[in-house]
Amino acid sequence: METSPETQQKFDELMKLEKIEHHHLGILTADEKTLFLQTVHAKIPTLSGEEFDNYVEQTKSLLDQEEIWEFNHSKIAVLVERYVIKNGTIPSVASIAYDTKLSRKTVSRHLNAYTGSTALKDKKNAMAIVMMQVMGKVSQKALAGDLKAARLYYDIVSTPQKPESPTNKQNNYIQINNTQLNQQIIQLLEPEQLTQIEQIISQAVLKLKP
Repeated sequence: METSPETQQKFDELMKLEKIEHHHLGILTADEKTLFLQTVHAKIPTLSGEEFDNYVEQTKSLLDQEEIWEFNHSKIAVLVERYVIKNGTIPSVASIAYDTKLSRKTVSRHLNAYTGSTALKDKKNAMAIVMMQVMGKVSQKALAGDLKAARLYYDIVSTPQKPESPTNKQNNYIQINNTQLNQQIIQLLEPEQLTQIEQIISQAVLKLKP
């Protein structure tokens, strides 16, 4: 839909504001308001770095914050997965920012906020289901007389779960050839990927019996 010169002038005046609030849209007709909001959202994928940060800050009250979060998370998660597969290590914030075209501030803020997000809780719940299924198969092998499975089961259930102290965090990880799999990577995995890991572990458990 093409905008008239008068409408475009209104849009330009709004974009000169340091922060655009909903009450500023009072100068627009209903149709102009709809078009302006569509234009604001359509511009997001075209921006990067500090320009993206500044634009989001300017139009924050008009944007769906969950949409912005999902947009950032999708870019970061895909980049981390590809980077780990290719390099066998976790990318730095600087590397993520460079490859996703997000600013370092946005990447760092997103990673920090992710630890308390509902999405992470959902992934942890999915992982809990996976672990329950794995433990069920391990216990099944143990009850069938597999001593290795019995020892594994005993070691897991007898290890007390200590709450993590903010001042005493451990950087636990599993080393697979040149790849390190740690909690940070696990938190970025989708439920389907967790299921694939469960299947791989289950196949390994079946091979434990001599």
